[in-house]
Parts: sequence; C-alpha cells; structure tokens
Amino acid sequence: MRKLFPVLAILGIAVTACAGPSADEFRQRDVQGNTACIHFGSGYTDNGSVGLTNMGKAAEHGAASSTEAIRNAVATGAAGKPVISDLEAFKRACEAQGMSFK
Repeated sequence: MRKLFPVLAILGIAVTACAGPSADEFRQRDVQGNTACIHFGSGYTDNGSVGLTNMGKAAEHGAASSTEAIRNAVATGAAGKPVISDLEAFKRACEAQGMSFK
C-alpha cells in the first residue's frame, strides 16, 4: 500500500494540471486587454479580410478590458458591435502594456 501512495500523488498532480484553463478560456477572461492587443497587432498590419477579422476581435476584447485606455478607444458601431474608434489611442494603450507595432 505504501508503494501506491507516490503513484497516486503523481497521478493526482497530473490530473490537476490538466484541469487548468484552456487557451480559449484565457482569451475570454483576459480583462487586462492583452488578447485585444495581440489581435490588434495582426489587424494593424494586415489590410485584408484576416486583418478586418482581427480588428473586430480586438474591439470585442478591448470593450471588455479593465485597462481604461484600451476600453476608451472602443465604441459601439452601427450594428451594435464593438469597433475601435481611435486606432492611435488603442495602439498607444497596447504599447504601454509592452506591445510593439512596426
């Protein structure tokens, strides 16, 4: 029985580690706006459909951000969805969090 305890302990730790939040859950709960800035970086440099999609995602995450500067650069568009209303302010807010856009 004593030989079984270490095995059970390791198994318990392994199961606990797997139960952590997934990458999708992190992106949904990222209140600081880091996910918004990551999407913004792609949208800022890509004028195609992928860039437009990422700018939409950046606006969605930015609207829910606890970072005031990011949240204030987002408004509600005509369709009722979040849109980035001030690209430069959004960019500066993300740069203040350590992002770099070239």
